[in-house]
Amino acid sequence: MSGELPLECAHLARELAGLRATTGLSLAALAARTTASKSSWQRYLGGTQIPPPELVTELCALAGEPPARLLALRELAELSRRHPQPRPAPAEPSRESGPATGEEPPAAGIPDAGRPHAPPAAPAPTPFFRRRKVALAGAGALATAAVVAGALLLGGAGEEPEDTGLWPGCVGERCRGKQAQSQGCGLKGSGMRTVAEREFGRQTVVELRYSPSCRASWVRVRFGATGDRIEITGPDEESQSAEVLDEFDAQNYLPTPMLAGGPEGMTACLVRAGSGERHCFGR
Repeated sequence: MSGELPLECAHLARELAGLRATTGLSLAALAARTTASKSSWQRYLGGTQIPPPELVTELCALAGEPPARLLALRELAELSRRHPQPRPAPAEPSRESGPATGEEPPAAGIPDAGRPHAPPAAPAPTPFFRRRKVALAGAGALATAAVVAGALLLGGAGEEPEDTGLWPGCVGERCRGKQAQSQGCGLKGSGMRTVAEREFGRQTVVELRYSPSCRASWVRVRFGATGDRIEITGPDEESQSAEVLDEFDAQNYLPTPMLAGGPEGMTACLVRAGSGERHCFGR
């Protein structure tokens, strides 16, 4: 598919990439443990193709995540591919506000001599099969969205998140060791923000992030080198880490699992491959 990815496809790709990071497997290792090849996983994680449901279930099993929410997101992505939303056509200028031609419009009630008058064209009716197709697509989207909302709601039951309009999959202590993307903590609407950021070398960027709706923090890196490791350490010395395993990790955002709590007292570190040099910072 050419052009920009539908939002649902991009969302699904981010979720799958987050689960892959949770497994700690390289693309080659992931291919060896599932029924898809390495090149297929590159397309699925890049959002250019949608994986079959069985493969989503396999990845969830490796990551220790229930598959229901990811399967619902997959259905939304599939729906957006089959029924893309058409762009609204530009409005035609009205007779009163049309483009300037240097001519005065005729006065009300006075025939416009010299100009043929034709009755205004009625808008073309929407074919019945198209109306039915759009209606079915809308109904399917609503049903699937309800499944996603239900899965998110059940995941956060027992502890009230902040009122940001999005129910996450975990809150506070329940987020420990889980991926922000797969739990909805790193999505728009979750209140997620980058609280500190450092650049190392020409392009490696490390960020300390926090989601108030999930009440959890994590670190992510972009354009790291293969073998680099990122860490987040809390005030009680508990830590989570992630390693850049291959080129896919290096070219995309790689997050650590989350720690419960706000960014105060959290430390983000980049440990360089080979030299073992540590570069740490806080809020």
